[in-house]
Amino acid sequence: MAAIAAARAEEDPVPPGKLRWTIVFRPRSDLLMSGNEPAFMLRALRRLGDATVECHTDALPNLQNLEAELLHLSWTVTLLADADVDLDKINDVFEFVADDCDIRITAEAPPPAAPEAPPPVTDPVPVAAPPAVVATVPEPLPKTPGADAPKAETARPRPNGGGAEHAGLTSHTIRVDLDKIDRLVNMVGEMVITQAMIAEHVRELPPGEFQELLEGLEQLAQHTRELRESVMSIRAQPVSSVFSRMPRLVRECAATTGKEVQLVTSGETTEVDKTVVENLVDPLTHMIRNSIDHGLEGPEERERVGKPRAGTVHLSAQHRSGRIVIEITDDGRGINRPKVLSKAIEKGLVQPGATLSDEEIDNLIFLPGFSTADQVSNLSGRGVGMDVVRRNISSLGGRIGVYSTPGEGSRFVLSLPLTLAVLDGMVISVGEERFVLPLTNIVESLRPKAADLHGLVGKCDVMMARGEYVRLVYLHQLFGIPGAVADPTRALVVLVETEDGSRLGLVVDEVLGQQQVVIKSLEANFRRLDGVAAATILGDGRVALILDVAGLREMSRHMDSRAPRPPSSPVAALPAPALEPV
Repeated sequence: MAAIAAARAEEDPVPPGKLRWTIVFRPRSDLLMSGNEPAFMLRALRRLGDATVECHTDALPNLQNLEAELLHLSWTVTLLADADVDLDKINDVFEFVADDCDIRITAEAPPPAAPEAPPPVTDPVPVAAPPAVVATVPEPLPKTPGADAPKAETARPRPNGGGAEHAGLTSHTIRVDLDKIDRLVNMVGEMVITQAMIAEHVRELPPGEFQELLEGLEQLAQHTRELRESVMSIRAQPVSSVFSRMPRLVRECAATTGKEVQLVTSGETTEVDKTVVENLVDPLTHMIRNSIDHGLEGPEERERVGKPRAGTVHLSAQHRSGRIVIEITDDGRGINRPKVLSKAIEKGLVQPGATLSDEEIDNLIFLPGFSTADQVSNLSGRGVGMDVVRRNISSLGGRIGVYSTPGEGSRFVLSLPLTLAVLDGMVISVGEERFVLPLTNIVESLRPKAADLHGLVGKCDVMMARGEYVRLVYLHQLFGIPGAVADPTRALVVLVETEDGSRLGLVVDEVLGQQQVVIKSLEANFRRLDGVAAATILGDGRVALILDVAGLREMSRHMDSRAPRPPSSPVAALPAPALEPV
């Protein structure tokens, strides 16, 4: 490539202020299987400057041996771009396919202007025409004795520092088997449990003694926390690796259904645990298919109702309240609730004459075997799509919600934990039981006055906190725990916040303290419990349940009857106003 670049430099010199890049792009034959489209990368290169694309068909088999799902082409792109288009910008084009392709990049700079007063040199060298600056992926070029060309700069991995002339020659990344990282995560979890056990025993020491031991344990706790955060960052990956597969899926679904669909993505750089990323592919695939097949209208129907011919599916990701929230939104017709209810009655899932709320009807689509499709196709009709979504999300300790407005569209919200290993929590007690609340959900804890407590007739208890009414949730009633303090004025109320910003007041006996806890899947070892996200082992060896705040809210809403309040409770009757927070 250096010889080609040198020959081109003699025939067609690079204009001043420009750089000529030569990119040889040889993808693996199975690149299309991962949902990546080479045409998008070639278009992205064209946006960087004046690009000439040459397609190589030498590896193309004859028609009898041609497999349509395999890629047999390669390309050479000559890009004439401004000087501000550097190696990093070109690497960004191939970010998602770097491990699935052979990419070689050569940079050719314009000849420098002759200096007015050349600086003196100690060891003069023969004057020669400046050769091309070469950057090769993936290995640097070998050194050639006596060559005048500058040293090669590697394009991947990218230089980590700024200013070092040959920083690109040093690799700053290594490949580590995922099993080794998993073992490291497990060992960090065991360290967290051991540190909690030591801290539990240290609390029994006489106050004022063993100060050096206590200070050492504080430093150990800090180092353990830093080690845990470092290990978690190793497993963190952006969701872009999943989002990049969706454009091809949308194109295939649009072609199958005959609809015009535009996919909009945002938040691709949001990072989450690798295990979560790996299990996102199937749920997102089913949900986007559902949005296109059931949600979006055809082009003619959209025009009749005053919508653009092309429907829009918006896929977004963001961090919220210590979790990752992924939303799939479409601007289609919304959920046809009468049709959903009639199908559920027809299949025997709902009793005839039953009165269901809009939310309950919407959630019928997650039942196994349920489908509103009139005929079975490759996209829908088998009744397994949304059932798979809920099952996979629940196995990750997450939940899914659906919100639909007829004629305007639907929104599916996935809420997942950022990590499946360790979290910071607050240990609380209810009766003789211990629970853990994720620290990211906690706003404050307080002991309310009797004047701040009110009862909504036929509904629930609320508390005035910071100028707004907050629903009270009695954990001893939800979980049937005897011996708990039922009077909020003698207990404590922990204000917690869910992902959608709504608040709850959890009535607990006591707040025992903050602690790092190791997450153990309850569903994998026992079974799924409403209002519980996972379990953990405390420092004294007891098993404590990690509470799911949004699940507690749903449990409190669906309680058929409230437990009788003790006579000493100061809760006063209050007419039921329309309260948004609860």
